[in-house]
Amino acid sequence: MATIAFFPEGAFGPTNNCVGIGDVLRRRGHQVVFIIEESFAGNLEAKGFEERLMRLGPPPEEPEVPGQFWKDYIRDTAPVFRKPTIEQLEGFISPTFEALIDGARYVDSRLTEIIDDLEPDVIVEDNVVCFPALIASRRPWVRITSCNPTEIKDPAVPPPFSGYPVGDPTGWDEYWSEYRRVLGALQSRFDAFCRERGTPRLPELEFIHESPWLNLYLYPTEVDYPRENALGGRWHNLETMCAPRTRRGSPRPASRLATAR
Repeated sequence: MATIAFFPEGAFGPTNNCVGIGDVLRRRGHQVVFIIEESFAGNLEAKGFEERLMRLGPPPEEPEVPGQFWKDYIRDTAPVFRKPTIEQLEGFISPTFEALIDGARYVDSRLTEIIDDLEPDVIVEDNVVCFPALIASRRPWVRITSCNPTEIKDPAVPPPFSGYPVGDPTGWDEYWSEYRRVLGALQSRFDAFCRERGTPRLPELEFIHESPWLNLYLYPTEVDYPRENALGGRWHNLETMCAPRTRRGSPRPASRLATAR
């Protein structure tokens, strides 16, 4: 029996993706533990999993609802989505990455404590940015990319978050130039932090590493992006994911596919 720790982003989409995989592993006899935000406390226990709690920021004055930070964030930034996607890089994508990075910085020491105490055989994460404690633990880890496959960059794939069509590179160069201008310095600072905390250097303009063990993504083959460069043997497409029913009997679909967090 292996101990497998799941560390999803603090939202229902990535959490439910991990629940679907974790349920299969649990039924095969493995110990499955979820490292989750305090606002999710009890949600995974209700599905029969162990929990380890952490925070991605200081506790609020009012009680939290699971995933409330991202619900509020999308509500407050919704007007940005009326703009062209190239303008959304500065109005939405950059502050989103900043918020995610702030969480990674805040929780790093706590994650180290949890991993040292739990001693998992494998760590599985569904996140957009690197959490250095996972890599610095020197334990095998799995990356899940469940937001959109354009995050896995390729010359034949439109730029991430652009919404541009396949097969027509019009505007791609301009978008990449703006991507670099808006996110380049932020990525460089985050890369320095990650390396200080024990990780390898992040690839250029990337906020998360590719796992040397296993990488998963969720996107139906029929609508997946054709690639110039094959992803390689460490990448596998699960196409979709569905979480098991809760103890109250209500199913929770777990795949976000191309939807934003």
